[in-house]
Parts: sequence; structure tokens; C-alpha cells
Amino acid sequence: MSDRLQVIICSIVLAAVAVWAYYYQFEYAALLEQFDYAPQLLWQEPWRLLTAHFLHLSQSHWLANIAALLLLTVLFAHYFTVRTYLNALVIITLGSSGLLWAVGFEHHFVGLSIVNHGLLVMGLCFEWQQRNSARQRQLLFLITVLLLAKWLAEAAGWWQSMLTAGQVREVWQLHGAGILTGILAWWLHNRRLAKLARLSDD
Repeated sequence: MSDRLQVIICSIVLAAVAVWAYYYQFEYAALLEQFDYAPQLLWQEPWRLLTAHFLHLSQSHWLANIAALLLLTVLFAHYFTVRTYLNALVIITLGSSGLLWAVGFEHHFVGLSIVNHGLLVMGLCFEWQQRNSARQRQLLFLITVLLLAKWLAEAAGWWQSMLTAGQVREVWQLHGAGILTGILAWWLHNRRLAKLARLSDD
């Protein structure tokens, strides 16, 4: 089985966990309360740094986020192994939660949209590295500009989407954390590849 297929299967498993968690909250009413991002409880209950990203507030919320996760994974899976894919997710989830805490983000949140923004930025960075034609460069430039324009529109309060799940005024901070930690995950990924290349030369 190819690395690409293994990564896609891994993303399907993670998507299934998120779907299960959404429906399980109807049986266990305290699920969101005990596993969402709650800044005042993060260091007493550090699992919230990770678990908040896999919880959702509504069916449309998880449908949109999981569709985005699977699409992004299919598009960029050839850049990953299962190990590096999971490493990227850990960096984006834990890193974004820690960053939000560090800058004083005071609100609760749940959802995969931070992860999706991080994966999208990682994929764009990979594509910029591999660009082979003027048309590809133009397309990448357009996508990058659209992503930044969307983020700026969120910051200005002009962009409202079902993905915000009631966090319209703060969602730009969430997605900004995803963008920054996506860049960090890409940089660390490249460092690891560079280190492996040096070891193979030795």
C-alpha cells in the first residue's frame, strides 16, 4: 500500500473520530464542556489543547470541516507519510492552541477549521517549492492571495460563514493561528527532510 493511500486512510479514520464525537455528545452532555478549548483550564486539563479540534457544534459544522480535511489530504497526501502527516497535525493542533493561549485568546472554541487552514498553508508551501511552470505559479499566487484576503475579511468582520460556528468576531484569530502553525509544520517537515538527506550523504 502506497504512502499516499495510507495517509488518506488515516485522514478518514480521524474524520470518523470527529463524527463519532459529534454524535456521542448527545449521549454524554458534558463532552463539549470537558474537552473544548477553555483557556482558564488548559494547563490543569492539557488534553483540551488537542481534543477541541475534533469536536463540533452542529452537523453543518462537522460536515464542512471534515469535507475540507479529506479534500486537503487527498490533494497533498503525496507529500506525506503517515508519520509526517500525524506530526503535522500534532504541530498544528497543539501549536495553535498554545499560540492562542499565549496571545490571550479568552474564548472557547471547537472545530477542525484551524487544522484545515494549517494543512492548506502547508500544501501551498509544498507546491511553491515544486512549482514547475508559469501557469502553476500564477495559480498558486491567486490561491495565496485569496486565502489572505479571506483572513483579512474575517479580521475586519466582513466574512461570515457557517464554519465560524458562532465565533464570527474571533474566527480570524483561530484561522491565523492555523496559518502560522501550518508554516511552522512545513518548516519542521523540511528540516527533517534536509537532515535525512545529510545522513544519506554521509
